[in-house]
Amino acid sequence: MASTEQIAKEYYEKGLDLVHANSIELGIDNLNMALSIYEELDDKTHYILTLRGLAIAYGIMGYDSKMLYKCLSALNYIDKNGIQGAKHYFYTTICNRYMLLGDYDSAINYGKMALQDLEDYGNSFENEPHSFLVACLNLAYSYLHLRRYSDAENFLKRGSEIAQKNDMHHHDLSLAVLYANLHHHMGDDKYVYSHLEELVTFIKSSKITIQDYIEDLKLLIETFCGMKEFERAEAVVLSLDSSATISNNMHMKVEAAKLYMMVYKASGDIEKYHNACVRFAEDTIALNTTEATEHLLEMDTAIALSIADTPQELI
Repeated sequence: MASTEQIAKEYYEKGLDLVHANSIELGIDNLNMALSIYEELDDKTHYILTLRGLAIAYGIMGYDSKMLYKCLSALNYIDKNGIQGAKHYFYTTICNRYMLLGDYDSAINYGKMALQDLEDYGNSFENEPHSFLVACLNLAYSYLHLRRYSDAENFLKRGSEIAQKNDMHHHDLSLAVLYANLHHHMGDDKYVYSHLEELVTFIKSSKITIQDYIEDLKLLIETFCGMKEFERAEAVVLSLDSSATISNNMHMKVEAAKLYMMVYKASGDIEKYHNACVRFAEDTIALNTTEATEHLLEMDTAIALSIADTPQELI
C-alpha cells in the first residue's frame, strides 16, 4: 500500500504534468489534493513547491487574483516559518504575469527581487541553476521591451554563462530568440540570418511548456516582422499551427490564430488578416464549447459522488 508521502508525490507530479500539457483545471485539482496532504504532513518544502505550481496554473488561466493570492499566501508562509531561499519562486511567478500583461517596469522590479533572493539565499532551499537562468531570461526579455538593450545584453550573457556552465539546454530556444531580437534592434540583422538554421532546430526540438514556447515564438515573429520577413514569420506560425492540429490542442490553435493575425496585420495583407480574425473567433467559440462540456461533466460527476456519499435517510 502506498504511503501518504507517495500519494502526495503522485498528486503533485501528475498535477504539474497536466499543467504542462495545458490541462490546467485537472492539474489544479491534483495540486490541491497534494497541498492538503503536504499541509497535514507539515512538509514545508513540498507545501511551498505545490503553492508555486498552483500560482503558475492560475496565472496561465489568467486568474490574476487567484495567482496573486497564492503567491502572497506563500510569501506569508515562508516568513512565518523562517524559510530562506524560496521567495524567488513567487517573485518570478508575479514577474512572468506582469511580462505577459506588458507591464515591464513592474516585471523588472519582481525579476530583480527574485534574483536577489537567489543571490542571498540560493543555497538555503532546494534551488537549482535553472532558477538563476529563468530570472536572467525574464530580466533580459523585459529590458528588451523597454529598449534598454545594454541591460538586456548583460542579463542575456549572464544567462548564457549559467546554461553553458551547467550544461542546461531547457531554454536554448529562449536564449536564441532573445539574442536574435536583441541583434535586430541593434541593427545587426546579419546575425539573425546567420542563425536561422539554429532557430529552426530549437523550434522543432523544444520540450518546454506550451506557454513559454508560445512566448518564444511570438518574440521570434516580432523579430521577423520587424525585419519585414513576413514569409518567415508566417512559417513560424505554421509550425505552431501544425503541432496544434497533430495534437488536437484547441488552446494552441487559438494561439496560432492570434499569431496569424499579428503577422498579417504587420504585413498589411488585409484579406488574410480578416480570414485570421474569423478563424480566431471560430476557434475561440469551439474552445469555449469544449470547456463548457468538460465543466458540466465535472459538475455532474461531483454531484453524483456527493449523492452516493449521502445517507439514504437524508436524500
